[in-house]
Amino acid sequence: MHVEIISCADPLELHRRYAGQHASQNAYIELSLPNGKLYAEYDVATEGGRPESVVYGLDRRYTIPVLASDAVNRVLEELAPLADRILADWEQRWTGENWVAVLGEDAKEAEEEIKSRLSPRPGDDSRFDDDDLVQEWDLDGATNGNEIAEYGITPDTTNARLAEIEQKILASLAEAVPAGATVCPELAGYLRELRDDLAEENALSDAEVRTARETLGLTSHDFARLMEVFPDTVRSWEQGHDDSPGRVRTEIAELRAQTDEAVADMVAAYEAGDDDTITTYRNDDEYKAANPGGRWSASWHRQVAACAAARTGARIGYSVDDTSA
Repeated sequence: MHVEIISCADPLELHRRYAGQHASQNAYIELSLPNGKLYAEYDVATEGGRPESVVYGLDRRYTIPVLASDAVNRVLEELAPLADRILADWEQRWTGENWVAVLGEDAKEAEEEIKSRLSPRPGDDSRFDDDDLVQEWDLDGATNGNEIAEYGITPDTTNARLAEIEQKILASLAEAVPAGATVCPELAGYLRELRDDLAEENALSDAEVRTARETLGLTSHDFARLMEVFPDTVRSWEQGHDDSPGRVRTEIAELRAQTDEAVADMVAAYEAGDDDTITTYRNDDEYKAANPGGRWSASWHRQVAACAAARTGARIGYSVDDTSA
């Protein structure tokens, strides 16, 4: 049996820090003797437990730092010949209680060579260079407290835009400190909190909520479903009986962004086709039949069609011809 290498595709595949933990999970390279697979993984356990397959030696684990994918894949290729020697020289033996793996002499020598290659050099903390490692930043080191002004964060900033800002900040950190990959686990939450705090301070008025809903082409019931509240709650917001929470502003911004994307897609499809008509739906039954599992409604789709038609000069027609309607 020859070893089968399972490569890493994501630069941060070995990085995982669970909520409430102060450090990332340990990483390791594992050789599975029964199936011959060689791969890298992070430790899913937070309390040091090991599966029986590792305890009894059927899966061989070798500790490594949290490496970026390029470094991981390079190491897996380097270790493959040694892994082949182990696979060729072991047996499964019954102890009277459990099946355990027993290595032959050449397999033992090969495993010692693997451990030696992965162990720190004398005087070094790691055998790997900074460019091989995942560099984890804490929030204080990654941010300067001026992100709102620096990146133009507003109450209406979408999640997609926040993700772009996060990547810009990480890119600047990567320029400051060499690393195979750069991560700040708390950064995304910090940026969302900045946006959400602004939204709470600048909640939409009753008129703004109703105008936004109608502009999106949503009925009160559709809007309530998307906001995950009761229709009476929406009516209370729009009639000024209760203030809408800040999250409504941010969620409306997300709905607008998704609607704008739908309009752009409809325009592109129209311009790529040879029909002079953009089709829409009379009612929700027609819409759901054509879009099973869709989260929107026929009235929203008609609004999208109207915007696309305004951009293209197209006619609007129903998807099902019904002369009796």
